[in-house]
Amino acid sequence: MRCRHAERQEARLRLKRLLLRGSAVGVVVATFIAAGLVGATAIRAKVDDAAANRAAKAADSANPSQQSAATPAPTAPTPPSVGKQAAGSVARPANAAPTPTARNAVATRGTAPIAPVLPMGSSELPDGVTALRGDSEVVVSFDLTMVRTRRPDKFEQFVRSTLPAIYGSGIRDALAKIPYGGLASQGELLNELPRRGMRIPVSGEWTIRLFPETRPGQDGPLVVRYRVAVVPSGD
Repeated sequence: MRCRHAERQEARLRLKRLLLRGSAVGVVVATFIAAGLVGATAIRAKVDDAAANRAAKAADSANPSQQSAATPAPTAPTPPSVGKQAAGSVARPANAAPTPTARNAVATRGTAPIAPVLPMGSSELPDGVTALRGDSEVVVSFDLTMVRTRRPDKFEQFVRSTLPAIYGSGIRDALAKIPYGGLASQGELLNELPRRGMRIPVSGEWTIRLFPETRPGQDGPLVVRYRVAVVPSGD
């Protein structure tokens, strides 16, 4: 019995030694495999970078015409024009600043005394009327049963009531200077004013131009829109 017990213990020891040796061998093999994978990945990355660099250099050397075309050629200076000047006149440099008189004229015509108070885009006015503001022009649409008209006095009343909503209270002074009926009397509403437009002076340099627009109706044309803008008085 003692001999059998000793043999079993010795067999267990031999099995443990074999397992330990196998584990050590497995660890060594796994280490070599991991090192090989890392090295292969690094080598492959270097090879890919080198291939990409060679391809880029080949593309650059193959298209020299595109590089030369991309580089703008130097612009030759423009020679000054030669011409005869009247006796006693002095040539004014091209880049000289404008005279005070010219600056004042530009400033006077450059800023209109009134401007639309509506935001850019479409806005709702009372009674279902809409106003569409652009960069410099406002289009007021009123194709509604009780608003559209072919009567000059009704259209003038509508213009006087809606312009303050477009340009603010500053337009009231300009409208007050025109007696009632002075807008409608500027031309025939359905045929003449759509071409010529109404004029409402707002200052010595600026005028409101207003053009009614029509559409065909059952008994003739109907005014359903108007366009309005502030323009220099000479336009």
